[in-house]
Amino acid sequence: MPGITFQRIVGDCELLSSNLKPLLTEMPLLQEESSALDTLIAKAKSLGNEQEVLTGRLREITRLRQETQRESQDMRSRVASLLRGKLGFKNESLLGFGIPPRKRARKKPEKTADPKPVPGDSVPPAASPGANPVGIQ
Repeated sequence: MPGITFQRIVGDCELLSSNLKPLLTEMPLLQEESSALDTLIAKAKSLGNEQEVLTGRLREITRLRQETQRESQDMRSRVASLLRGKLGFKNESLLGFGIPPRKRARKKPEKTADPKPVPGDSVPPAASPGANPVGIQ
């Protein structure tokens, strides 16, 4: 049933069972169902407790895994730094360790000449220091 929590279902079953017990003397045909209901309640509680234990264990394992991940990233960085220091930053053999070497500097083509402003292009006049740009006196 969507929208109903596990605890709510177990609580409803416990309420039904506790209110059914006094009526068993008057309605003996419900004895079997009452016993089955009690068994299901015990099983549900046991499974709920086991789930809580496993949820706690999952959170602990997740925390440990994240710590290990941070430690291994730190260790990898340190070892990679040592290898770069020993072999050189641009050494291609770093690729064998999964470390990208620095790219070699490329020569940029020389510029031949700066473009000169074309006559007739309008250049805005520079504002004088005492002039008010908004025009408020």
